Amino acid sequence: MINILTDSIADIPKDLLAKYCIKTIPMYVQLNGSVYSDGETITPDEIFKNVEKTGKYPTTSAPPPSDFIEFFERNEQSIFIGVSGQLSATIKNALVGKQELGKKDVEVIDSRSISIGYGQIVLQASKWRDEGFGYDELVQKIRELVTVSRGVFILNSLEYLYHGGRCSAIDHFASSLLKIRPFLNIKPDGTLGVLKKVRGSRNKAVKELFNYFKDQYLRHEIDHISIGHHDCIEEAKQLKDKIKALGYQKEILITKIGCVLASHSGPYPLGIAFSLDEKGRL
Repeated sequence: MINILTDSIADIPKDLLAKYCIKTIPMYVQLNGSVYSDGETITPDEIFKNVEKTGKYPTTSAPPPSDFIEFFERNEQSIFIGVSGQLSATIKNALVGKQELGKKDVEVIDSRSISIGYGQIVLQASKWRDEGFGYDELVQKIRELVTVSRGVFILNSLEYLYHGGRCSAIDHFASSLLKIRPFLNIKPDGTLGVLKKVRGSRNKAVKELFNYFKDQYLRHEIDHISIGHHDCIEEAKQLKDKIKALGYQKEILITKIGCVLASHSGPYPLGIAFSLDEKGRL
């Protein structure tokens, strides 16, 4: 059987990892001088509590090539789908590990996305494999799905992005002063962009998130929808109900984000990942 591999930022629930035989390599979180494995030795809630208590923010890092050498040591052909190479050294390290191991039957694919944005790609890849697609065709279909996958999400503030060095002091100050809730998207090239800055209540930001998705839904054929969140399950359920009310009949996965994304998003992130049809290419 072809191995479908990914990293822990894909935020795929453990029951689905087991159901579809998906193997993950953990990312790392550094906090108070200690190093933790994402989803294994620390949780997002522990990170948030520590920041609140100490005022010290976490940092994250990709698995080194040595981790990938061990991870790729398998008998069957393997496909690794990792977090955007524009946002992490994960893909670079995976390629180095593959080269040092001398494995020709490992395909490394840059998802150009984060969290559920490529978690849904990994899940679909596993379903295609189970349907009997061969290695080369599976690689091609995954790469095609990467080009039409999109993700949008809202944050409560820029606090964690600022302390992680991913936004400017000016943006951070303005966000705090004006109570702006950033509305971000994953661009087709794998970088993060600001769609808009929503000023006002959390409810307003959630409505903006749904309205953006609704516009995409009405303009394009949409598939592979996932909703990611942390500690805002009711909002996630409401989004799911609204999407279903638009007429979408397929399954919508709701999943909690992991430690790495939480380390950069802060509490209460909420996002929607989906894919467009050919007409939706940007």
